[in-house]
Amino acid sequence: LRERRVLATDGAAQQAHTTRSSQRCLAFVDDVRCSNPSLPLTRHCLTHICQDTNQSLFKPCQGSEEVPCNKPVPVSLSEEPCCPLHLRLPPQMYVPEQGLAVPQELGAAPSELYLSAAELQPTESLPLEFSD
Repeated sequence: LRERRVLATDGAAQQAHTTRSSQRCLAFVDDVRCSNPSLPLTRHCLTHICQDTNQSLFKPCQGSEEVPCNKPVPVSLSEEPCCPLHLRLPPQMYVPEQGLAVPQELGAAPSELYLSAAELQPTESLPLEFSD
């Protein structure tokens, strides 16, 4: 009985796999059926998924005025989902300064502010890890 059950379930699994893998997209382009495999649990491929009126996971990209686009885009939290080509970036928040002006007072610093090489040597009172 176990051998029969294994043969029966293996045959059913194999048949289900071949049936699923043979499902193609139902869309027609220029009176030619699309040859792409359909997405899981759908009857259309990723390119034609927006033709399925019952799906709610994808919307066509609106594109721009100059370049219209109908590429399917997953629905997100935004009102108008866009493909990466037509994604509108937020305005730049940081504007770098054009030139860093050094005040005149800082330009001519007194030389006593600088330490000599002898003063930079580690002392015995400091631990070794603080000597650098």
